[in-house]
Amino acid sequence: MARRVPRLSTTFRRRLDTLGVRAGTREYRAVFATISALETGALPGAADHETEFSPGRAYVRRVAGHNLWIPYRFDDDHIFVMTARGQPPVPLDE
Repeated sequence: MARRVPRLSTTFRRRLDTLGVRAGTREYRAVFATISALETGALPGAADHETEFSPGRAYVRRVAGHNLWIPYRFDDDHIFVMTARGQPPVPLDE
């Protein structure tokens, strides 16, 4: 599979700052390792959850080893990273 191009929202960057995730920290590196995995992996991943995200829905992936969550949408060419959250999402009921 070809690498998807990440699109990071301004909300995502502001939210990282609000959550105290600063450049150069272990958390920051983990966030961007997660985004890198989204770029090349099969989506949605086995541990990803679908959740409400206005407008519509988004998938959410947990940043390994941290209480950080990344809501995203995707197509064949792009990963759209909408924001970051410091608490688990509420999954949609199947």
